[in-house]
Amino acid sequence: MTRKIIYLFLALLLPVLIFLFLKKFGKNEFNIPIYYQHRVDSLNAICGTHYAQPYQLADSVLQHVGWEGKAASLFVFQREVMANKEFKRALESFDQKEFQVVEADSQKMSEALAARWSSCVFMVHAPRNVVLVDNKKRIRGYYVIGSREETDRLIVEMEILLKKY
Repeated sequence: MTRKIIYLFLALLLPVLIFLFLKKFGKNEFNIPIYYQHRVDSLNAICGTHYAQPYQLADSVLQHVGWEGKAASLFVFQREVMANKEFKRALESFDQKEFQVVEADSQKMSEALAARWSSCVFMVHAPRNVVLVDNKKRIRGYYVIGSREETDRLIVEMEILLKKY
């Protein structure tokens, strides 16, 4: 009987010890990719502009659209996205003080300028309609809002970005 009690005790103790070991010595770290840090030459050919390496968004563009420099900023390129239920759910997951949503549509600027900025500054190509930017003006993600999987990926990557900074 005592042998069974010892085995039972060890069977219960082993997972606890593994958990404590991983908690003490393990490190859970996830990274979000930083776009256009290398090989910017292909972008130069497409837009006819010389981009510095590593690529950062231009201050003049960010000032024009009202960027505040928060830890995470979402640039929305289609007005329908703002009314999307999945996107609203994603925004409600976070404190409004931690991030900023910028509507980079043609209401604030001419359609030609909006199209040029979306394709040559933010590098947005269909079907993507939302861009995640960090406080160092680096592009951290592209998303197709309207797809639940993409919205969930946006939520996870924003959580990582907001927790990291």
